[in-house]
Amino acid sequence: MKKRVDWIDIVRAVGMFLIIMGHTLEVYTYSIVGKLIFAVHVPVFFVLSGYLYKEKPFKKVFKGGNVNLLLPYLATLLIVVIITRFNFIFPNWIYNLDMRNFWISALYGSGTTLNPFWDKSLTINAIGAIWFLLAMYFGNILFDLIIKSSRGNLYISGIMATLITFSGFYLSDMGILLPWSINAALASQLFYYGGYLIRKFDLIGKYGMFGCIIGGVLWIISAQSGFLYLNIAHADSPILAVLGGIGGSLTLMYLAKLLCETKVNLKAVKYYGQMSLIVLCVHLIDLNSFAISGKIYGTLAQTTGNQIFAVSMEILYRFFLTVVGIIIIPKLPVVRSFYLNRTYPFFVRK
Repeated sequence: MKKRVDWIDIVRAVGMFLIIMGHTLEVYTYSIVGKLIFAVHVPVFFVLSGYLYKEKPFKKVFKGGNVNLLLPYLATLLIVVIITRFNFIFPNWIYNLDMRNFWISALYGSGTTLNPFWDKSLTINAIGAIWFLLAMYFGNILFDLIIKSSRGNLYISGIMATLITFSGFYLSDMGILLPWSINAALASQLFYYGGYLIRKFDLIGKYGMFGCIIGGVLWIISAQSGFLYLNIAHADSPILAVLGGIGGSLTLMYLAKLLCETKVNLKAVKYYGQMSLIVLCVHLIDLNSFAISGKIYGTLAQTTGNQIFAVSMEILYRFFLTVVGIIIIPKLPVVRSFYLNRTYPFFVRK
């Protein structure tokens, strides 16, 4: 069993909380707060994957993706289908799911509703937050191919990652949104590469607070330049978005490492980070199945007239639901094997 790195789990916890916030900002979505969140909340997970990258046989990369990313994707879709079947009992609390459109969305795996480039009259709905699992599945494979084909040469791998990243942004700008969130997988390669370099040159250890500040400045500049929508590989300024995503991730990584060196009890935060996959999937289940969060926001905004309070309570509800998920799912036989297959495989070899 690999020993977990505490500060990485803390970064994952922060990243997941930022994702929940980003989906719950309501009237503040297009504010500077929204831009700062979108600049780093998803990129940081790709940066961490690059940081943790270790060369292994392609068969293991492929198998790992199937077990750790595609299985949770499938399980989450099935849970959404099961929950929404109860719409006839709780029509005000559970969405009525159009099964045909849902499975088309699931097969296409897009993070946004779109008209496919081959038929603009056709509409494919977004599958929701778990587009990320498909993007990371193909992103992991792509980055592994980059490192192996460049034979460890950082210049060659850097050029390859750059070309692939901006090809992802270019395809999206041309209106070509490929299935399975491949545009996002392409655009994520420089985030992987940034994480890879951070570890390769021990940038956190060598530059410490100075690196943290520089990363923070890049993060702020990228947010000021506009939005990064990694789900569709679009940024108002792709170069600044990439620099900001890597810089902001470096800042979060350093601060998390610094926090771990204190005597603060971070056990609950670390566990939340360890269960980040379940957090993401429970969050998607909430977004696609329940009408509760919208009612919380709408009711509080109307009765109190305080938008900040209403948004805060909606965020708290969504966060609380993920906490319930990470407590319950690891205790459910079969279900937990979809999300924690390394710990609870379906079949135990004798």
